[in-house]
Amino acid sequence: MSITRPEPAKTLRDATAALNFEAPLESGDPRWQDLSEARGDDATLRLRRLFERQPAGQPLHAVFSSHRGAGKTTELKRFAHDLRTQYLCVYLEANVELDAVEFAMEDLLLVLVRVVEQVMRERKTPLPAKRLTDVERWFTETVITQTLGQTYEAEIRAGAGTKGGLPFFAELFAKLTSLFKVSSEHREQVKSTLRRYPGELTRQVNSLFSGAAEVLSREQRELLILIDNMDRYSPKLNDELLVRDGDRFRQLGCSLIVTPPIGLILRPESQSIDAIFKSELMPTVRLRTKNEPYASFSGPGHDALLAALGRRIDLDTLLPDDEARDRLVWASGGAIRELLELAHDAVLDVDRLPITLPQVERVLERRRQKVRDRIDVNGWLEPLVAIGRTKRLTEDPKCLDVLFQRLAFHYDGEVWYDVHPLITEIPDFHARFSPPRRNRKKRG
Repeated sequence: MSITRPEPAKTLRDATAALNFEAPLESGDPRWQDLSEARGDDATLRLRRLFERQPAGQPLHAVFSSHRGAGKTTELKRFAHDLRTQYLCVYLEANVELDAVEFAMEDLLLVLVRVVEQVMRERKTPLPAKRLTDVERWFTETVITQTLGQTYEAEIRAGAGTKGGLPFFAELFAKLTSLFKVSSEHREQVKSTLRRYPGELTRQVNSLFSGAAEVLSREQRELLILIDNMDRYSPKLNDELLVRDGDRFRQLGCSLIVTPPIGLILRPESQSIDAIFKSELMPTVRLRTKNEPYASFSGPGHDALLAALGRRIDLDTLLPDDEARDRLVWASGGAIRELLELAHDAVLDVDRLPITLPQVERVLERRRQKVRDRIDVNGWLEPLVAIGRTKRLTEDPKCLDVLFQRLAFHYDGEVWYDVHPLITEIPDFHARFSPPRRNRKKRG
């Protein structure tokens, strides 16, 4: 289904909505701007080819990572659309479906079961009834009855069928996954029970995946699950789940893509994630080369980001000043989310059009102060100075912190790193990064 292209916003009210950076673009959205050339590396294309060329019936597990705000979710949605004839892509956001702070493999498996069953049912191709019954029976007898009691089971059965004919299976897993998102005694009891049966739990989940494969084979398609927003969780949690529990991932009978934070790729806490997953790292849009001054632009990055902004707002109406445009693009560091956030702040900061350079500078000053305070409180100045000087990471663990916090970015082209541009205008950084030269004595 085609998406009608909205006209770029020409009013402050419309621009406020158009610059909503919390809603990634769906596939086919005409506001999407191809940034692959500006990134200098098309990781999305390589990932797509990897899945396109995978032999049928052989599950493939991959990692797709980047900085938060680099546009990864939008690329994943386009990826799913491009592969729609070969795969049924089931997309889920980890921080929405699971506990927003931490979760374990058991939590994730229950969510996968619930989401896959729901998607298959809603598209009128339900999973085989016998497989549903067998899995339902195991969970009821092993988890519900033994752990929570028959009364709890009766409550679930009483609720089934009352919400638009929702079957008991769906009601059961809705209750379980909901239980896992709230800290309680029941949650710990259920999780403790599931941990005692890791092999059987995986077998039950794979039974449903096999059922999905049976149904989808009639369409000559396979199941592919996209688990997004894993980069909202700490590298430590991701390491526990994806690396230390990697064997359990290997056993899952469906293809999937996960999106851990970039720090897990660079410094795994146990073993390299490449030993378990195929991995692709999407770099940030490059605005200059690593040896050029911070204030300069070179290559296609500047124009590509400005074009992306122009698909959302009418630049001639809202932001006609070329210097104001350049400052916003420069201050983004090449991250599309940063650009949208800054433009959104600029729109909220004025009560009449157009937005001028002094108004943009006021927005950047407020953002710079916030960044400075975060650096001061967390002791991040030294690693940022080191990154700015060398364009590389060091063994200091705080390097990963600043990457996670979007205070430094990864760029392609000899693979280099650099600090967020606004940091270069903080006096403390500037003093450490460019120490004053010694005054020479004047000749007499």
